[in-house]
Amino acid sequence: MAQYTPRQLLTVPKAQDFGFPYAPYEIQEQLMQELFQVLEKGQVGIFESPTGTGKSLTLTCGSLTWLARHEELVRAEMLARIREVEQELANLEKEGEQTKDWFGSQGRSRMQREELRDLQHLQQLLDKQEEQLAQIKKQAKIHKKQRKEQLIRQDELEKDQDPASDVDSEHETEDMPEEALGDHYRPVQIFFCSRTHSQLSQIVSELRKTSFNQSVRCISLGSRQQLCCNPQVRSLKNVGLMNERCLEMATQKDQPNPTKKSRLTMKANGRCSFKAAALVDSLRDLALSEPLDIEELANEGIACGGCSYYASRSALKQAQLILLPYQLLLHKSARQQLGINLKGSIVLVDEAHNLLECLAQLHGAEINRQQLERAKVEVSAYKDHFQKRFSTSNLLKINQIIFIVRRLLKSLDQGEESQSKSSRMLRTYELTAEGDFFNINLSELLDFCARTRFARKVQGHAAKMQRAPQPNENQPPLSSARSLILKRLANEQKQKEIIKQGKRKLGDIEDKVEEPAKIIPLKETPSPIRPLLAFLETLTSNAEDGRILLDPKEGTIKYLLLDPAEQFSDILSEARAIVIAGGTMQPTQELKEQLFASCQERLVERFYRHVVPDEAVLPFVVSNGPKGALLHFNFAQRSSPEMMQELSMVLQNLCQVVPGGVICFLPSYEYLEKVYNHLELSGTHERISRRKTVFREVAGSAEQLLEKYALAIKEPRSGGALLLSVVGGKLSEGLNFADDLGRAVLVVGLPYPNRQSPELQQRMRHLDEKLGPGSGNEFYENLCMKAVNQCIGRAVRHIKDYACIYLLDERFANARIQRKLPEWISRHIVEASTERGGFGVVQARTASFFKSR
Repeated sequence: MAQYTPRQLLTVPKAQDFGFPYAPYEIQEQLMQELFQVLEKGQVGIFESPTGTGKSLTLTCGSLTWLARHEELVRAEMLARIREVEQELANLEKEGEQTKDWFGSQGRSRMQREELRDLQHLQQLLDKQEEQLAQIKKQAKIHKKQRKEQLIRQDELEKDQDPASDVDSEHETEDMPEEALGDHYRPVQIFFCSRTHSQLSQIVSELRKTSFNQSVRCISLGSRQQLCCNPQVRSLKNVGLMNERCLEMATQKDQPNPTKKSRLTMKANGRCSFKAAALVDSLRDLALSEPLDIEELANEGIACGGCSYYASRSALKQAQLILLPYQLLLHKSARQQLGINLKGSIVLVDEAHNLLECLAQLHGAEINRQQLERAKVEVSAYKDHFQKRFSTSNLLKINQIIFIVRRLLKSLDQGEESQSKSSRMLRTYELTAEGDFFNINLSELLDFCARTRFARKVQGHAAKMQRAPQPNENQPPLSSARSLILKRLANEQKQKEIIKQGKRKLGDIEDKVEEPAKIIPLKETPSPIRPLLAFLETLTSNAEDGRILLDPKEGTIKYLLLDPAEQFSDILSEARAIVIAGGTMQPTQELKEQLFASCQERLVERFYRHVVPDEAVLPFVVSNGPKGALLHFNFAQRSSPEMMQELSMVLQNLCQVVPGGVICFLPSYEYLEKVYNHLELSGTHERISRRKTVFREVAGSAEQLLEKYALAIKEPRSGGALLLSVVGGKLSEGLNFADDLGRAVLVVGLPYPNRQSPELQQRMRHLDEKLGPGSGNEFYENLCMKAVNQCIGRAVRHIKDYACIYLLDERFANARIQRKLPEWISRHIVEASTERGGFGVVQARTASFFKSR
């Protein structure tokens, strides 16, 4: 793969040259221009642009404008440099003729000849790529024409009511091997990642409004769960099972000339004909010709009979803008599986306020007792069935895997037998030493598993045995392999029961339990082999980067990533430029210390004001309640009768003066229930209901609740609604409470996470050791303030919006806490303590604020 780096620097365009679909606000102009400079200079940018300021659209226009200018410069400069080097060579040859120093002339021109050869090769690759892109556009037009004709024929057939007709003959093609990559020109690509596919779909929607809609090659990447078209695979629901089934079907023999009907009714053990090369290529060309979000891409695959998952992967190398969720970009193994190359590319991470936590979660690993037991059974059965075919070295590796699994189970069983059953925190080498497998080279073992596709083979063998027919009077006995799997599973269960009863030790009864008389069919569940290998991979990491939490009571062994810098270092070193953006990036100190300590000279921070005018937001710190009590909603005091009474009166009083919707964020679901019960018992619920309908969030789906909440606000003569929600719940991040849906947001207390959590304690201890005393407490406080900032960001979503913000707790008056609030909030805060008029000032100024609107 080849890439050309220009020698010239691009100048920053004027605001009107960014292809923005509207007249941009001042902060949008600043963001696009400063983003352009970060990309051109190859820097690392941290950008905070408040929610509702068109951040995603601004990032898209800014980055695509830079890319278009960069590609123009590459073409122009490459041609100019070729002409320049050709002239230099001609001058040297002329000089050699005049001086008759042929040998010296050849020596002096050697570097120019090499440079010219490289440049001409690059130019040829670039020309070839442009020819391919022209062909893709041509094929996409043909695809669209065929789809249109097909839809017309379908309409006609439906009118004729002829269900036996086959209308998919144009796709009756055979599967073809995938084209080898070979040497090709690799353009600079923009990888735009966000937390969810819905947020990425919004990028596609915004992109269609811009001047780049017809020119940019945009592709959405996702998992099989989002993109698989095969009904046999989609019906499995679980992404692990879907991956296993897809890979299994990929190894089956081809079905020649599949019709659409045969694709939809294929046998369970048949090859997936959605992966036919011609169909996949046709869908790839369409996806590159116009921006499609993940749902549209999946629907196109179903309609044309091509696999959307493999089409998106095939389109990857030709795409300019790649939209993908966090896990596909931030995890190295996921990038490798997809074929993502970040060398010289642009990485944009949107909604990045929880980037550190996301990295830790993605690179953690957990395995439980049930998975280990099943892994032992499946690997043992696989070994026993194929033992005579294995080489000595391969058999040794398989035995090592079985040994490691047994030792991990023993570690859990020993903890379960102890009286305390308390969890323990270990370093990776302590677990391997305790398990007595410290002398096994795990890197070599994992290489063996990857090279031989061990996980897929074991999974396939186990699945085949599970699908084998059940014995009855008219059937022959079970195959020996299936019988062995079922027997071992039954033995494991019986051994466990015997141990619990205290009758024998595990070692005394192994392989001595008789086969049960009745065999229960196995339920198809995700294979434990891949989770096992993922966990073993974490044991090869730097011992100081993480810890192992061994929890016998829960029956789990979990790897916790404490230092995400190593996992992000590849992205940092390979990408040309990186932009970390969000609506609430403050506080950023820990992000800089933990991820970007090695590149401080490249780091740029930019914080932008909100697009709404200053008078559109009125934030309060409420230190005292209506009765004058000091508000302190920590865990010990928040459920006291005094705090409950003050909170209920705050809600009642504000609901009298705030129009539309009021969202009150509480620290936990448990506390929400206590508050709701108090409102009902005290009669406050009834008094509030005379003006506003009261809703409360419950754990799980929030869609129906939001619909009811919105309908209650829109009802004629409605006084609005009160929504009791939870910090960190589904309603506190990513949802839009614009206009009357969120005229007021209340945050009750400082929602600190549980400090007694072993994981949190270990992380705080690690930060104290690495960054100095107090760093752990700083991290703990920042977790809390990020959650608060997300709640605040639910309201004020556009330039004409307005709302009041109420921070209910005297601790919000602390200057250190206020510095960690968004700047557009902290600079306007009204502190309403007893000395400054108390809650009466809050209610009066609230009424005045909304009256002026």
